[in-house]
Amino acid sequence: MSELAWLSLAACAGQLALAGLALARVGRSPLALPLSLLSIALSTWNFAHFAYGVSGEEGWRLVALSTTVMTAPCALHFILAFTGQRRRFAVVIYATYGIFGLFAAVALSALGSPWMAVRATSLTFARLTLALVTLLLGVGWGLLLLHLRRALRLEERIRTALLLLGLVLLVALPGTDLMADLGLNAPRLGTLGTLLGLPVMATVALRFHLFGKDLSSGSALYAVTLTVVGVLAYLVVFRLFAAEQGALVVGTAAITFALLAAARRGVSAFVTQRERLERLATLGRFSAQMAHDLKNPIAALKGAAQFLKEEHAQKRPWDDKGEFLDLLLEQVERLDRVVSTYQRLGRVEPLPRPLDMNRLVEDVLSLQAFAGYANVKFERALEEPLPRCAGDYDLLANALENLVRNACEAMPQGGTVTVRTQREAQEGAGVLVRVEDTGEGMDARTRERAFDEFFTTKASGSGLGLAFVRRVVEAHGGEVSLTSREGRGTIVSLRLPAPGAPEGAPAPGEGAPWPSR
Repeated sequence: MSELAWLSLAACAGQLALAGLALARVGRSPLALPLSLLSIALSTWNFAHFAYGVSGEEGWRLVALSTTVMTAPCALHFILAFTGQRRRFAVVIYATYGIFGLFAAVALSALGSPWMAVRATSLTFARLTLALVTLLLGVGWGLLLLHLRRALRLEERIRTALLLLGLVLLVALPGTDLMADLGLNAPRLGTLGTLLGLPVMATVALRFHLFGKDLSSGSALYAVTLTVVGVLAYLVVFRLFAAEQGALVVGTAAITFALLAAARRGVSAFVTQRERLERLATLGRFSAQMAHDLKNPIAALKGAAQFLKEEHAQKRPWDDKGEFLDLLLEQVERLDRVVSTYQRLGRVEPLPRPLDMNRLVEDVLSLQAFAGYANVKFERALEEPLPRCAGDYDLLANALENLVRNACEAMPQGGTVTVRTQREAQEGAGVLVRVEDTGEGMDARTRERAFDEFFTTKASGSGLGLAFVRRVVEAHGGEVSLTSREGRGTIVSLRLPAPGAPEGAPAPGEGAPWPSR
C-alpha cells in the first residue's frame, strides 16, 4: 500500500475514535449527535480513499464523493448546536440534510447503474456539489466567527477558535480532493486535514469540556483501544477479500458498526456511573427537604401527645387542656397540607384562586434575608395597582423562589437581584414578573437548554429548577422566557394571565401557612 493509503487508514481510525466519544453523549448533549454524524462521514471518506488506494476500484471514489457531500449538513448542524441556535433553525437543519442527502444518494446510486455513473462523475454534478458545499460551509464559518466575536469569556473564545480551526481542517480541506477531481490545480489535502484536525477536536472535547465534564481520559483511552483493534480488523478483511468487492464492503461495514456500538456501550458505562450518583444525590436532597418540612409538625404532635399522656397517667382532668387537642388537629392539618403541596409540586396541579402577585413577591423576598446570601442585594420594582391573577399561591411562590435562588447562585461574588412586576401594555392581557440578576450570565448552549429537565451546570444542582418553573407557569396558562448574555446577567420573565378577579376576593396566602423550605 502507498503512504497516502496508510494515512487515510490512520485518519479513518482517529475519526472512529472521535465518533465513539461523541456517540456516548447522544441524548445528553446537543453537540453529540451532529459531531458523531460528522465523524462517521469523515471516517467513511478516509476509508473510501484507503480502499481505492488498495483495490483501485472506481466505486470507492463514488463513496468518497457521497460522504464529501454529507459532511456539509453535519458541520452546519454541529455549528448551530454549538452556537445555541439548533432549535431556532431546526427546519433549516432538516432541509439541508434532505437536499444534500439527495445528492449523496445520486452518487451512491451510480454504483449499480452505468447510466447514473456517467452523470454522477460529470463535471456539472461535481461543480454543483462543490458550490453547494462551499455555500453551506461559508454560512457555518460566518456563524462561528460571529459567536467568537460575541463571546466574552476567555475559555469560550479559545473553545470557539479551536473548533473553527478543527472544522476547517476536517471539512474544508477534503474539498481540495474534489477540486482536484474537477481538473483544478489543487493539492489533495483532505487526508492530511483530517489527521491535523483530529487532535484539535480531541483537545476541545477533553480539555475544554465540549460535552460537559463527563468525558475523562479513561473514556478516551477506551475509544482509542477499540479503534486500534478496528484498524487491525480492517487490514485482515482487506487481505482476505481484496479481490471480492462485495464481501469487502460487507465486512468493513460490519466492523465499523461493531466498533461504534462497542465504543458507545463502553464509554457510556463511565458516564452512566457518574449520572447515577448525581441522581441519587438529587433524590437525597429532595428527601432531606421533605424530612425538614415534616419534622416540625411531627415534633409538635409528639410533644402534645406526650404531655396529654402524662396528664392521663396522673389521673388529671383534660377540661382545661383543649388547646392541646386543638394543637394536635392543627398539626395533623399541617402535615396534610405539606403532603398535598409535595404532590402538587410533583404533578404541577394548580388550585387557582384570586392572587395578588405583588403580595406574593413581597412574601418570597422577605424570606431571602434568612437564606444566607450576605453579598446579594434584593430590590423590588412593583407596579401599583396590579390586576389580580388566578393562580396557585404555593406553586407560584415555589417557582419564584427557585428563580431568586438561581439568581443568587449566579452571583458567587455578590450582586443585585431585582424582581419587577408590571401590567402588560395591552389592557387585561396579563401580568409580567421579571427576575433580573447581575451575575455571570449564560453562554449560547446553556441558554438554549436552560429549561430542559435534569440539565444543570451546577455541581450540586438537580436540573429541575427552571424546568419546574416552566411547568408551573404553563399550567397557569402563562409563558416563560429567558434572556442572558455572558458577563451581563440573566433575566427570566413570567407572563401570567389576569382574568380580572374581583378586588374583594381574598388573596391566597392570607391565613395560609407559607410552605417551609
